[in-house]
Amino acid sequence: MKSLTLALRAPALGAALFCCLAQFAHAEVFTAPNSSAPPERQEVPNGAAPPQTVGQADEPPAIWNDTFIGYRWGTDFHYPGIDSTVMQNIGYLTTIGGFRFGSYAFNVDYLVSNAANPESGGPQSGGAQEVYSVGRVQFSAGKIFGRYLGIGPIRDYGLTVGYEFGVKNDAYSERARMLVVGPTVEFAIPHGYWNLTAGIRTESNHNGISGVDVRFNTAWHVESSWLYPFRVGPVPLMFRGFASVTGPKGRDGFGVETTTEFLTRMALLADLGSFAGHPRVLYAGLGYEYWYHMYGTPTHAAPGTITSVPMLQAEIHF
Repeated sequence: MKSLTLALRAPALGAALFCCLAQFAHAEVFTAPNSSAPPERQEVPNGAAPPQTVGQADEPPAIWNDTFIGYRWGTDFHYPGIDSTVMQNIGYLTTIGGFRFGSYAFNVDYLVSNAANPESGGPQSGGAQEVYSVGRVQFSAGKIFGRYLGIGPIRDYGLTVGYEFGVKNDAYSERARMLVVGPTVEFAIPHGYWNLTAGIRTESNHNGISGVDVRFNTAWHVESSWLYPFRVGPVPLMFRGFASVTGPKGRDGFGVETTTEFLTRMALLADLGSFAGHPRVLYAGLGYEYWYHMYGTPTHAAPGTITSVPMLQAEIHF
């Protein structure tokens, strides 16, 4: 089994780099906008025309899709209980879009750590590997009722439901299972999107070190996602990201009382394809991730509960 794992590691990493394919509870979390076109394809307003509204009665159903593969790389990740920094190669496959009654966003991340975060067999087995998926579906009040319901800074209202599933082959042997539900507001910004969801999150997991399955208490949960395309001179840019805050959820698999955790990831990406006559196809730039009280673990309980890491990032959109 060990030889099979070693044999598969290189092809798996290659697939992450060049094909479709972060960690426990830190896959890309964003809710797609309820607009009539992918946000990065909306023209930047010239200031003379009013911004296009969403959900007006004479609008057709907003049916669109943006599917892309991407890659992130960083050298300063941290995990609770690990003193040293961890290097990670992360590949991901994402699809977002709109349908008749709302929007959807699904993401699968494939992460390969170096030996600082080893497989369950120890550092001699190589770095741990993880698959983590996040999905969100947002039902839009404007689309359901067929008319614009926004007021002031609010463009639309809705209800978001979602999931997060993850598995990892380190000693902890995570089997994360989460459900998220809550009302959502979409803010009226002139270009791109910005939304906010406030609700609850359920979570269950497995602790392979102590050999127990853990069902956490239901916790309050707030998440926000955004995407804003703009230009600096001739360079088209896209600023995209998400942030989430999850309240205490009871004791973890080691009996430690969890605390509020905060996670954000963002990226500034340049549309490199536009310089070759293929706009909105190839993006590259810098990303950043900050995670405080990772997994809800307080800083006094273990080392490695805070991550602050810059990343290189690239995407190909289909």
